[in-house]
Amino acid sequence: MHDRPRRFIPHAILAAVVALAFAGGFALNAVLPLPTGANDFNSPGFIVRHVWLKFAYLADPFREEHSEAQKTQRVARYFELNAVIAAGEREAGDPTTPAATVAADERRLATLRRERDSIESSVQIILEGRLTKVVREAGLTRRIGGDVVWPPANIAFQQPPAVLVTSPRSTIAIAGERLLQGDLTLGKIEQIEKMAEADGKTSAAVIEISGIAMYPAIIPRSADYAGTMEDIAHEWTHQYLFFTPLGRRYFAGSDLTTLNETVANMVGRELGARLAAAYPLPARAKPPTPAPPAPRPQVDFTTTMRNLRLQVEALLGQGKVAQAEGQMEQTRRFLAANGYYIREINQAYFAFEGSYADMPGSIDPIGPKLQTLREESASLAAFVRRAQELTSPAQLNAALPQQ
Repeated sequence: MHDRPRRFIPHAILAAVVALAFAGGFALNAVLPLPTGANDFNSPGFIVRHVWLKFAYLADPFREEHSEAQKTQRVARYFELNAVIAAGEREAGDPTTPAATVAADERRLATLRRERDSIESSVQIILEGRLTKVVREAGLTRRIGGDVVWPPANIAFQQPPAVLVTSPRSTIAIAGERLLQGDLTLGKIEQIEKMAEADGKTSAAVIEISGIAMYPAIIPRSADYAGTMEDIAHEWTHQYLFFTPLGRRYFAGSDLTTLNETVANMVGRELGARLAAAYPLPARAKPPTPAPPAPRPQVDFTTTMRNLRLQVEALLGQGKVAQAEGQMEQTRRFLAANGYYIREINQAYFAFEGSYADMPGSIDPIGPKLQTLREESASLAAFVRRAQELTSPAQLNAALPQQ
């Protein structure tokens, strides 16, 4: 399978949210216009709803207090429920499953979802507190009348939106991005892409994302425990960077987007690993060890994708658009035949994936350079302090040790 979907951050929304969420989420309806497209993700509506849900939970005088052991048990149960629900949904959605089994699955799933809903708010609060502790221990605090983790960790579990990415067919460059509902059918997705490409000059791809740095940050329920810890750390890093020169320039150009996303990837992985190690789930909550997977043909996914990107760049540079698109489709089919399924590989796909310079679809030297900067920094906090001041690739070059 292809590695986890990438993330996306709409800073225009985050700017309003960080300022207004604490004063009252209801005001956002008057400040931010609601999306008008039938398939658009309702960002202001999401923010308003979750601000009040979080406020209501925290203000509840009868809210239970839990010991650390009880917190861990509750978190473990939540992830266990996610896994069981996902398995049940796969079985119920399989057209070969007998009708009687589907009916039984649906009854059982309804009960499991109710149990998950009943503990979800408390699990979010627990993980926010634990992330805050790990961030503080890493030294990523700000002086606001004392050492403060800012912005406060704030997450919401739900399916993230998808993002419609467009690029000119003649090159690889993001021309536009639009948030869509995350539960669109394949038919609807293909229709949206077809409409975006109707002019014959545009490449479009609807891409799944694994988190979005709104406030609260949207975190999917589909990832495992370690992956979720990385997700919440990644999205908090974006929110942290928003108050720095690097984060404020997220949309100042593709290089700045890449710098932001790659820093968030690196910090998210490191903080997420610390979080999972500091708060491991009990062994009994872990799923049984699966049978060893069937041997997979030896395909180097990273090398294949980077070579493809280089080939496509060269062909587009020669004006050979049709050949470049044919090469992308040929490679997509080759990867699918070898266990790496990507629904669409085109100019828009590479434009979006290229924002993450430490990922297989990127040939950007920013990734290795940031990795060198991390290795040259005494700590994660020291790396972030240096990275957050970057406002151009030239500044990154200047920050590296001279050869």
